[in-house]
Amino acid sequence: MRRIALIALLVLIVVAHLGLWSDATIPVEAKRRLTLLNALGWAVILLPAWGVSLWLRARTRVRDD
Repeated sequence: MRRIALIALLVLIVVAHLGLWSDATIPVEAKRRLTLLNALGWAVILLPAWGVSLWLRARTRVRDD
């Protein structure tokens, strides 16, 4: 179920970026900045969560052995 939620989140992010880039009224430089800001924001949110998940999985494996 988590995998489906993650895939849905990534699809929504990509669709939002496609919507941003298809709008002709926004200047290209603003689109670039907004895309970069959005990507950095999601990286700040998702990468630490993924790292903690990997760390916890490794700690759990060590205790099981």
